[in-house]
Amino acid sequence: MIISVSQLAVYLLICARLTGIFIMAPFFNSRSVPSLGKASLIIWISAVLWFVVPVIPHNIPQTPTHFVLALTAEVTIGYLLGFISNLIFIAVQSAGELMDMQMGLSVAQTFDPTFGTQVTIVGRFIFYIALTTFLIINGHHFLLSVFHQSFRMLPLGGLPNFATPKLTLQLMELGKVFFTIALQLAGPIILLIFLSDFAFGIVSRVAPQVNVFMLGFQVKPALGIIGILFTLPLLVKHIANLLEKMGEEMLKLLVFLR
Repeated sequence: MIISVSQLAVYLLICARLTGIFIMAPFFNSRSVPSLGKASLIIWISAVLWFVVPVIPHNIPQTPTHFVLALTAEVTIGYLLGFISNLIFIAVQSAGELMDMQMGLSVAQTFDPTFGTQVTIVGRFIFYIALTTFLIINGHHFLLSVFHQSFRMLPLGGLPNFATPKLTLQLMELGKVFFTIALQLAGPIILLIFLSDFAFGIVSRVAPQVNVFMLGFQVKPALGIIGILFTLPLLVKHIANLLEKMGEEMLKLLVFLR
């Protein structure tokens, strides 16, 4: 079988958009997944989609300059889709770091070789809970499904309008929404620790000889962990609802880029 230059260009453009997804999307961007495995997935998924992706002939690049611009645009589209899907996990980890701060565990940071950053204990625990929920409800399948549908809304080779004000407003709105989500997820633990601080304040007034400062270091972590265990079912349910919100925002992004 002889492959024409235009067919090869279509395949490379599909690979470019999928590469953008793999750079930012949760689970796919993990360093625990070997780079060779990621490259193999990109090659094989692109090969499968090569036969079903709708192609507009006049959109296929005819010059090297146009091809480079189209490749850059495709990587950017995939990157934005992955970025929106990753915002939920950033919000979840931020909620865990807020819990750590209230529990007095924020100083107990460890280096996570998977992501190459310093992470807190509860923050990483909540993140993996969210990632497990994402895999259980087949979020990775849903992400690839949205990726497939993106070719119908944004055909290959076209140059989307990345300068649209609607896109900027959407990203700003998402930043505000997911910061609010972080506060909502951490809210029960923050309230629980606040009540314990209030109780310690009363104890310090009633019995000044009690060192409530040192007592708090022993009580707050245990109290916070108990609170997390009791609220874990609600936390998982809320995270599953957020993953549905992720799909809506990704489709909204594609509409704004048209």
